[in-house]
Amino acid sequence: MTFSALQVQQWSQEAFRTLERARELSSSAQAVLESTAHILSDQLPKKVQAATLEMDHIKDQHANIAALVEHLRVQVNDGVIGSHRAAREKQLEPVMASLDDVLAQLRDTTVPEELLSNEVADKSSYKHLSDFIADDEINILKKNISIYLENAEKAHKLLTLRLDELLKIYHKISRKYSRLVKAYDASVAGVAMLLRFAAMTQSPPKEQSNLIRDILRENSSLEQELVSLLEMLTNHYDQCSIAVNLLHSNGDTRDVNYEVLQADTAELPHVLREFSAIHDIIMNNETRAAKLVELKLPPINSFLEASRTLSNLNTTFKNEQITGFVLLLLRLEEVLRLCLIEVSDTSTKLVIELYTDVISQLLHHFTQFLATFKLQYITELHYEQYVYPRKYVKVLDDFLHGPLLELEEEERARRAQWLSKYGDFIPKELLLPGLQNQPCVVRVTTEGLEMLQSERAEENEAHLLLLLKRTRQRARSSETGAEGRETHRKESI
Repeated sequence: MTFSALQVQQWSQEAFRTLERARELSSSAQAVLESTAHILSDQLPKKVQAATLEMDHIKDQHANIAALVEHLRVQVNDGVIGSHRAAREKQLEPVMASLDDVLAQLRDTTVPEELLSNEVADKSSYKHLSDFIADDEINILKKNISIYLENAEKAHKLLTLRLDELLKIYHKISRKYSRLVKAYDASVAGVAMLLRFAAMTQSPPKEQSNLIRDILRENSSLEQELVSLLEMLTNHYDQCSIAVNLLHSNGDTRDVNYEVLQADTAELPHVLREFSAIHDIIMNNETRAAKLVELKLPPINSFLEASRTLSNLNTTFKNEQITGFVLLLLRLEEVLRLCLIEVSDTSTKLVIELYTDVISQLLHHFTQFLATFKLQYITELHYEQYVYPRKYVKVLDDFLHGPLLELEEEERARRAQWLSKYGDFIPKELLLPGLQNQPCVVRVTTEGLEMLQSERAEENEAHLLLLLKRTRQRARSSETGAEGRETHRKESI
């Protein structure tokens, strides 16, 4: 079949027009493909990555703040306030109550005037055992303890108030954090999963298929089809151009298959329609991607804005509120360590424990003082004033009228016997042994027997024994009462 140059020229023109239109569509499609790829593979992933990094940062911040707040809460409630309250209730208050009991017993225990030393000038000032202790110093100590406890209570109230304020702010921040986590799960986590599956080289599970992966994979395939069609159109136009040139130059056209050129030219409208359909799909994918981004990006941007706000809030809370509270805590701990009692620099005891030690020492001393007076002192006094002097006088009397008298009589008899035997042979000018003074007790002088030798000795001893009996009875009553009070105190605790 013979084809004219005009026909071939028309084929070439049609091929050129189709190729130009395809190039226009291809250029438009390529721009859209790049835009869609930028949105889905760059813009959206960067936003998601920024949101994920921000979420990780917020989580670290919150964990750090939560640990700090919990540490401060435990340090205040259990360390500062708890240890002080435990030391006060379990150590100081019991020994203070016991000291008051002992002081009351000292005030109730009368001291007879005859028990006072002669060196006491104003005997009217010593009527009870409490008159022998330094009441003023004890009252000063009690006042200092009371002032310390009041100051400690004020410090604890201030700490509790500021801690409550700190916890309120922390709880508000925690609620914001919880809402932010929910916002991340709702707006970012799902998109992050879509992007992760979209980047997979292998197909994800069917239930995990997603729009992003579908668009990107479809666009990739469509781009390849566009390239293939464009190459085909370009090749057809080149063949038509060669045929036209050969016909115009009367060249050898045997290698030109005009039937194929004619058939390919007839297919150009179909190819162009196919090209347009691919272009439309790409444009539609851009619309789908834009709608996805319009749907997903605003919540992500809102999350980023909220996360930055919370991050700034966390920083302010940590640098200002927590730091301020720590400084207050350190200052109040320093105040609570101030003590009027001199202690070694290495002492690690609480001030309240130091006061407890001092009160315990006073309690021990006064308890021993009271017990000694009631159970030992009068007994010993009676023994030294009456019992032992009687023993002494008896031993002395027994000695004077017993061994000593017998010794004197034996010596007297021995001397008389010697004189009778040898005295006549001794000149008078020599000292005669039997005539020398024989040692003898002329008078016995004693000291310390005044109470026994007094005219009122019997009366005074009876009075002392009665006092001894009464003090022992009171001692037993006091012990019973103290046990009852201690039991009641323990039950109350």
